[in-house]
Amino acid sequence: MIWGLVASSRFRWWSTLVVLAFASFGAGERERGEIQPAANAASAASLPRLERLSAGTVFHTDRMPTGWSQLVLKSIPVLTSGDLGTVSEAAHVTAKRIRLSILADVGRDANAGVYSLRRIGVGLAAPVVGGESEGGDVIVESTNVGQLSGEWSTKERIILAAGSRELGRATLAGATPTFAIVRTPTTCVVGTEHQTVEVMYAVLVDPDSGRVQLFACKLRDGDGPMLVRELAAPAVVDSPLDVKAKSFAGIPVSWSFAMIDVPAGVERTLPLEPGRLATKDAANLAEARKIESAFRTLADSTSRQPAQVQTSQR
Repeated sequence: MIWGLVASSRFRWWSTLVVLAFASFGAGERERGEIQPAANAASAASLPRLERLSAGTVFHTDRMPTGWSQLVLKSIPVLTSGDLGTVSEAAHVTAKRIRLSILADVGRDANAGVYSLRRIGVGLAAPVVGGESEGGDVIVESTNVGQLSGEWSTKERIILAAGSRELGRATLAGATPTFAIVRTPTTCVVGTEHQTVEVMYAVLVDPDSGRVQLFACKLRDGDGPMLVRELAAPAVVDSPLDVKAKSFAGIPVSWSFAMIDVPAGVERTLPLEPGRLATKDAANLAEARKIESAFRTLADSTSRQPAQVQTSQR
């Protein structure tokens, strides 16, 4: 299956495994460091930035490493439909092993004033195994898997490297001090086909409490209501994938893997025209504030129980 080196198309399967269903991020071959915002994004010291998490960073759902306050999303790919009979058991195991993870750095200066979103960190994580570990996940790279995640075969490292390249394609499409939009081109099921679709993740921070809320949707133009899904952060979700095999003389020779849908959550109607999220104008600070306002209206429309908030220590 995807494990051979017969054709480069065999690497395409990973572009949806990291989908997070968040799946792909934008900076070519760069594997670490800060991910660049959209070209015309507003530049201000108070705005959050998008970063790659360093290899070896260990985190738990309820316990973050120094400098990070909260897990926002951990997406676990699961092959669930399509040409499942053409893939090996190893494909299922490896898919679940490599998880797209998003962390947030939320805080306030000197424990006073309003909360702000300082950074969003993204990376590929694997479960911590063996030793005296207390579980959790650790960020891995093909050239630096460390000791905490166990042994990696050459094929698994190749898959991890392909995923890391895909992770470089995300952009910080818009941001304010308490809001960020991450956009990523993602292979999705469209009708009966696998097509590239822009998927958006919106991270919203309550300036008074520091609470983080997460929304996801597929971007589109046109008329009709803009539907988004609200996920309870920290969101630890399965990401169902569809498998499509291409055959030659009856033998599968290449595979495509596509996200069936954005992660499950509460579907809500965003009070905003669909085209406003799809436009590059979101990178403008004034436009980003308008989009934030729409998400905040949505978030405030449902009463919620107070949540305990963690903030990063500086």
